[in-house]
Amino acid sequence: MQNSYPFKLKVHHVGIFVSDMDRSIKWYDEMLGYKLMFRKFFDLPNQGLVEMAWIKHGDHYIELYNYQDQKKPFTLPDYFGSLGTKHLCLYVDDKDLAPLTEYLESKNVEFWVKHHWPEDAVGKPGGCRVIYIKDPDGILIEIQQSYTPGEY
Repeated sequence: MQNSYPFKLKVHHVGIFVSDMDRSIKWYDEMLGYKLMFRKFFDLPNQGLVEMAWIKHGDHYIELYNYQDQKKPFTLPDYFGSLGTKHLCLYVDDKDLAPLTEYLESKNVEFWVKHHWPEDAVGKPGGCRVIYIKDPDGILIEIQQSYTPGEY
């Protein structure tokens, strides 16, 4: 039995802390096609002064944060050893993952994972291919073929 809710939630953006705002804006534009929509310094409650930029692709945003008192770099032990949001996942049509992978390879983007989940693991006919790339600060970005768990 499914609950009925008086609202419909939609994803608006994900926030990513970066060490160099200009470098990150350029990387997300050149590698993934995100366009700068807004950039400004804010004095945020309980956080202090931070530069924020909103970049957009399609109908969603990434909100980039750059704190002036540099934060520590992201590491894989941080990823595996802490709670909280771990990565951004994007998807492409099945036919587009190979050309995207080739494009990112030609740009010397660092890959963390290239994997093909077999059909018996995910239920999708033919399985599902997935890549994880790293942005300039080592933040993991998953890009997968179109996949909807539990709907096959």
